Amino acid sequence: MISSYLRKWKGGRKAAFFLVRPLGWMFLSGLILCLSLSVQGQDGKVNILFYNVENLFDTLDTPEKADEEFTPSSILKHNSVRYNEKLSHLAQVVDSSFYGKAPELLGLCEVENRVVVQDLRDRISIEHHLDIIHYESPDQRGIDNALLFDTVQFSPLSSGLAKIDLGEEERPTRGVLWVALKEKHTSQVFVVMVNHWPSRYGGQEESNWKRVKSSDRAIALIDSLRKVYPDCGAILMGDLNDHPDNESVQQLLKCDEQGNGPCFVNMHERYLELDSGSHAYRGEWGVLDHILLDRKLMDFHSWVPGRNQGEFVSFKWMMYEDSRTHELFPSRYYGRDKCFGGYSDHLPARVTIHLP
Repeated sequence: MISSYLRKWKGGRKAAFFLVRPLGWMFLSGLILCLSLSVQGQDGKVNILFYNVENLFDTLDTPEKADEEFTPSSILKHNSVRYNEKLSHLAQVVDSSFYGKAPELLGLCEVENRVVVQDLRDRISIEHHLDIIHYESPDQRGIDNALLFDTVQFSPLSSGLAKIDLGEEERPTRGVLWVALKEKHTSQVFVVMVNHWPSRYGGQEESNWKRVKSSDRAIALIDSLRKVYPDCGAILMGDLNDHPDNESVQQLLKCDEQGNGPCFVNMHERYLELDSGSHAYRGEWGVLDHILLDRKLMDFHSWVPGRNQGEFVSFKWMMYEDSRTHELFPSRYYGRDKCFGGYSDHLPARVTIHLP
């Protein structure tokens, strides 16, 4: 059909300038556009990023939150100029994490509210279609978790915040944010959990029970969600404040021969053997940020990568050089009572899964 609109130019090698009539151009343009959209919408990948954005607070003093240090009158002088600079820095990291392509799933922790998540999303300069799932947590400082997901690739089915009860004598902690999403091209259901477990304040051993209890809550949550979505693929991400070989993280990996148990595989476990990680404390690296994938699907389906394929994003411009050792560490924005003007004290964790 298209050939009826083509005319050859007599005389050999030169093609006619008007080779195709207007109707032919419209047909070809539409065909090219459809092919382009098809390729973009079904590239067979889901890029996943988790980022502890280090105290992303607005500049307002919220009465019910202990956020006074992040206000213009505080010692940090957290004003609109610094807030906007921090947003721009964090957006730069997101823009660069998959080399110019936006993540389809972006988990965040240490965000004060939905507004700061919206502000960050609006600063992302690469093309994206990210929507936000956020719930206010009971944390006294007001820091929450959030998940951004690509609306072209995923449809939300349900979501919520599973609270972690540490007892009346302990300060409330962040809950587990969970979202059930349906991948539009494969109809695969994914259950995504974003975590930020209690810190090691007071000592790792003394505070260990808090993170174990948080892990127990995440395990109970995925058990209940698997009953609702039996064939779901589970993704657990977060700043767990523990290393891959600690008790709280290890119990997420338990799985018997029948496939009973949490049955996760830690994509960042290999960093235990490397002089690297996602966070450095007094010059010593730690693997505190994790993305874990469902072992059942890794064993029986083709959409997941090989084990230990997770990485930490660490471009040189995100780092600072230690003056004594000349080692590079994450460049944070604030530290104690100083503004360093960096990015975050954590590096983002990333992994890419491949759909069948």
